[in-house]
Amino acid sequence: MDLVSVLQESPLPRELPFTEAEYAERVQKVQKKMVEQGVDFLLISNTPNLCYLTGYDTCMSPGYTIGILGTTGDVILHASELEATCAMLMSNIKDIRVFYWYEAQDTATQLAEILKGLGAEGKTIGLEMGYAETFASGAFDTKSYLKLASLLPTAKFYDATRLVLDVRLIKTAKELDYMRKAGEYTAIGLEASIAAVTEGATDTQIAGAGYGAMVSAGSELMSIDPMIATGKRAAYMPHAPYKRIPVAKGEAVYLEYSGCYHRYNAPSMRSAVVGTPPDGTKRLADASIKVVELLLENIKPGRTGDDVAKDAQRGLDDAPEGTYFHGGFGYSIGMGFQPTWTENPVYISPGSEDVLQPGMTFHLPICVWVPSDKYGLGFSESVAVTETGCEVLTPGKDRVLAVR
Repeated sequence: MDLVSVLQESPLPRELPFTEAEYAERVQKVQKKMVEQGVDFLLISNTPNLCYLTGYDTCMSPGYTIGILGTTGDVILHASELEATCAMLMSNIKDIRVFYWYEAQDTATQLAEILKGLGAEGKTIGLEMGYAETFASGAFDTKSYLKLASLLPTAKFYDATRLVLDVRLIKTAKELDYMRKAGEYTAIGLEASIAAVTEGATDTQIAGAGYGAMVSAGSELMSIDPMIATGKRAAYMPHAPYKRIPVAKGEAVYLEYSGCYHRYNAPSMRSAVVGTPPDGTKRLADASIKVVELLLENIKPGRTGDDVAKDAQRGLDDAPEGTYFHGGFGYSIGMGFQPTWTENPVYISPGSEDVLQPGMTFHLPICVWVPSDKYGLGFSESVAVTETGCEVLTPGKDRVLAVR
C-alpha cells in the first residue's frame, strides 16, 4: 500500500498555526539571504527551521527529514512515509519525496538523485553543518554529508547553519502571542509542582505534577522534559534527571520548565524548600532573584549582551561563599523541538557583542549552586525585548523561595 497516496485521496484540512502569507514571507526572506550569500539550494535539516518555514511538526525530530529550498519556489521535502504523513497534515508542503523508513541508512544517495533532478550539480548547496542551537538535533550527519559530496563532486558546499536562524531571531506579534501562551502553561506547571513539594515526596512525583498540569492545560509535547534537582543532587544541576529521590526537610527543590504552544516555548525557573530554609539557601535564593531583577531592569534595545551581563553580575555580590554561576545570563529562545528550546546563538553574557533588538526573546537562566556544600536552586523568566525595555513572557507567581 502507498500510504501517502491513500491519504491524498481524502486528506484532512491542514493544521497550520500561521497564515500561508506569513509562511511565504518567511521563505522569501530566507531566499533573499540565500542570494546574498551565493547559495543556490538550501538543505534544511534543523527541524525548528523546517517548522518555521512550512509549519511542519513531529514528535520524532531526531529522525531524518530534509527540506530542499531553491532561490525560487517552495520547500520540497525528502522524508520517510512516517514523516510524510506529518507533513501532509501539519505543513504547507506540497512536493514530498518519500522513502520507506527502513531505508534511512542511505538517504544521501536518494537525496543526491533529487538534487541532480533539480539541477544542483555544479551549484552551491547550503548545509546546516553545525549545532548552532547548542544542544540542537540534526539528522543529516557527517557520514551523510561525505556521501552526498562524493555523489555531487562538482557541487560546492557552504555552511548555512545560521541562515534560517538569523531570519527567526526577531519575532512577529503572533509569535510573541504564542510564547505568552507557552508561558501560561509554564506557570501552571511550576505552581503544580511547588504545591507537590512536601517532605518525603520524590522528585519524580513533583515533576509529574507539573508535567500533568501543563499537558492538561493544553501544552504540546515539551521541547525539554521538566528539569528538577533536589537536595544534595543540586550540586550537579541543572541537567541531572529526576530519579525517584525523596525530598528531606530543609532541602531545596529546583524546577525549570517550559510549556509549548505551536512549538513556541517560554521557560522559567522557580525553587522551593521543605521547612525553614537554611541561611545559605535563603541567601542563594536572594542572590538569584536579585540577578533576575537586575536583568529585567537593564535589558534594553541597543545594549550589548556584555553591557547587560556586567550590570547583572553585581547581583551575586552577596551570594554565599563558594557559589557557582555558569556565566550565561541569557540565551535566545523561541520555536523549539526536542531535545532543546534554545534557538539562535545570541547571548547575554560576558564578552557578548550581540546587540539587543526589539522582538528578540531570551531565557534568563539564573541557576546557582554551592558545590562544596551540595545545595542549589534557581529563578528565571523568559522575556521579549521591547522598544523601551523588556516584557516578561512567563506570568508566574512572585519570584520568592516557596517554603513548603
